[in-house]
Amino acid sequence: MNASGTSNGNEPTIPRDQPVPTILTIGNNKGGVGKTTTCVNLAAGLARQGRRVLVVDGDPQANTTASLLADRDATRKRSLVLALEDETGTFSGHACPTNHENLDVVPNSITCMEWEVRSYASLDNVFGFKRLLENDAETLARYDYILVDTPPNIGPMLRNALMVSHFVLVPCPVGDQYALDGFATFLNVLGQAKRQNRELLLLGALLTKVDRRCATHKRNRVSIRKFFVSKEIPVFQTEIRVNIDLDRAHSHRMTIFGFNAAKPGAVDHAALAREVLSRVE
Repeated sequence: MNASGTSNGNEPTIPRDQPVPTILTIGNNKGGVGKTTTCVNLAAGLARQGRRVLVVDGDPQANTTASLLADRDATRKRSLVLALEDETGTFSGHACPTNHENLDVVPNSITCMEWEVRSYASLDNVFGFKRLLENDAETLARYDYILVDTPPNIGPMLRNALMVSHFVLVPCPVGDQYALDGFATFLNVLGQAKRQNRELLLLGALLTKVDRRCATHKRNRVSIRKFFVSKEIPVFQTEIRVNIDLDRAHSHRMTIFGFNAAKPGAVDHAALAREVLSRVE
């Protein structure tokens, strides 16, 4: 094993005794890299492949919630914060339907920021998600995957997610040098989490916001892939191209599949879902 938690090849080692559901965190301590876009559309892509998916919105900005939640009033009674504030709380008890078959979401809201401040004096700062899982093991078995969207910081939500995850997917935009510079910081956080969660592996870096017409992006794609391979960091073959329809889908509070499944953004995320399944299953 190397520092990223992967084997010495370009593919992660998959645990043979991995329980159901598979928990995958979408993480990067840099903002604007495509975490939420990846999370909601990968989740929808997996659901379209017949997998039962639960999305946990761990970002107080709640953009994932806005894109997926069918009933906006549902957050009055069900949310991630309400689950964490309940000693007997569970993920499944706060799961809400979406407009996609096989796909549910545990919503979030800006009140999560207040919870994060309060949590610093408790074990839930790191182990809150683990407690929710332990309260909920049998019911959660109805899902095949749990995807966790995380905020652009190294705070309680990210650390909680890494404590319970089997895999991490890291979006990395090819045109943002600062995002690549921050990748090393994220790997350090990942390494710290692995000391307490031995099952945690880096599933791969995902190149996002790729403009194949741009000469700079063409050069960056090659150099980034070479860099990751040299560091034994797995990289997805699938790339997410720049596509204005991804933004349009967000503005309509929809996934790209709900907006228009024929668009390039949908084609790319469908391919990503298939590649995730091939790596995990």
